[in-house]
Amino acid sequence: MNRSALRSLLVQAFAAAAFLLFLPPAGAEQPPTRPAHIKKLVREAEAAFDRLDIAGARAIWARIYALEHTNVAMCQLGQLDRRLARWVDAVDELERCVAKMEPPETPREQRLYETRHEDLAEARQQVAEVAVLAPPGAIAVLVGGRRVGDTGRIYVAPGQHEVSAALPDGQVVSTTVSAPAGESRTALLAPPTATPPTATPPTATPPVPAAAPPPPRAPQPPAGQGDPARWIVPAGGAASLALLATGLALHVAAASERAEVGTVVYALDQSTWRWRTRENVASAAMMDQISTATLVAGTTLAGATLIYAVLRDGTQIRARVTGAEVMFVW
Repeated sequence: MNRSALRSLLVQAFAAAAFLLFLPPAGAEQPPTRPAHIKKLVREAEAAFDRLDIAGARAIWARIYALEHTNVAMCQLGQLDRRLARWVDAVDELERCVAKMEPPETPREQRLYETRHEDLAEARQQVAEVAVLAPPGAIAVLVGGRRVGDTGRIYVAPGQHEVSAALPDGQVVSTTVSAPAGESRTALLAPPTATPPTATPPTATPPVPAAAPPPPRAPQPPAGQGDPARWIVPAGGAASLALLATGLALHVAAASERAEVGTVVYALDQSTWRWRTRENVASAAMMDQISTATLVAGTTLAGATLIYAVLRDGTQIRARVTGAEVMFVW
């Protein structure tokens, strides 16, 4: 073999050895190739973290995660929220971070894997977990205004929270749950009970209401102290008698006038008969009308005086109309 051929073989063997030396092991995760604008944001986030601007670094990593949903960005968000004491968000982000981490293969990966799990365990001690048992078919389940995912579990700040669920028929069931830090509680949302149809009772005759007791009598003033009621009955009786007497007198006078008309009819002086007849007839009619009015007024006044005299001391009158009792009390 000449020298040139031997040199060519040595060069090829050296190239093959170099390729195998720098070839990454099988199964090793290759670092993702990031676009230039993502690399710029990462450098800005690292610079903000070096300045101890934790809130600024967290905001930049949130922008990075919105542009590329990588597990690295999620883990960074969990770490920064833990430093900001945003425990509820930190637990949620670190849980997703740990769930997507590959099993460690190198000592460095092992240290990172253990650190993430320790951070998650620390964050869980600062929050409470609520497991919701909602009715079947619930559209939305909320705990403290935050929506519960498909797992039925959610992390919340320690304390009391309202748990509610919207059902397909539009009804809402709710309850309250109190969970301390580092512990888990279960909230049961019972479905609404169906209201049974109300049976229509048979029609029955309404009972006759019992008569109300008579009202107490008003206190009567002592005699001789100006009680006007004791003068009403005598005055009413005297006035009614006067009206009745006047009516009877006018009635007798009218009858006398009519009798005089009958007498004048047979007189010899015809002209005098005609004049006196018209005058007597008109006078008799007038007295009849006045007599009738006076008799009616006297009778009415006498009846009113009698009713007042009978009922003014609390006498009751009862009357039944179609089975109902009506009571009048003076």
